[in-house]
Amino acid sequence: MRKALIVVDVQNDFYETGSLPVSGASQINEAINRAMRDSVYKAIVAGQDWHPSNHMSFAVNHGKEPFTPFDNKKGIGPVLWPVHCQQRTYGAAFHTNIETNRFDYIIRKGTHPHVDSYSIFRENDGTELGTDGLLRALGIEELDICGLALDYCLKYTVHDALLAGFKINVIINGTKGVEANIGDVQRTIEEFRRAGVELIER
Repeated sequence: MRKALIVVDVQNDFYETGSLPVSGASQINEAINRAMRDSVYKAIVAGQDWHPSNHMSFAVNHGKEPFTPFDNKKGIGPVLWPVHCQQRTYGAAFHTNIETNRFDYIIRKGTHPHVDSYSIFRENDGTELGTDGLLRALGIEELDICGLALDYCLKYTVHDALLAGFKINVIINGTKGVEANIGDVQRTIEEFRRAGVELIER
């Protein structure tokens, strides 16, 4: 099978000193770099949150505190976030320890003020981002997926990749979870297993 590597949101704001940090995020960088050095991949595709300053997922734009429950039924929810991955800022840039020169394609998401995007396949309102078409055009049948965060953007990316019919492997030492609620990471892993996703290490 022709394989591609999907690298989800390895951006400064999701690392330990960022505005929306994932604990231990820097620990996954070497596994991701090792994977990208592997010649098995036909393509390496990176997802990148790329929000405008007036993005409706930002709590400040509602005069509310971050993590306030919110769902406008139009692609923002289930909570409001701190300002993160704002276009053309340091927080939106890829982490400097990631070998970004190995990226073949970058899919920017969350670019519309009124719609968020967790998956790199589609916005939260269902709008396609073109990732499926790109992978099909390249003849890709199998995906290895890594990046941040396991129980949010990576989970939704896996979900949409499964719906699209790809064989999926998650590089488990190349991802970390937010664990906003105790047990979220383990529940996500169990969901993957039930769906036939293989957990691998690099």
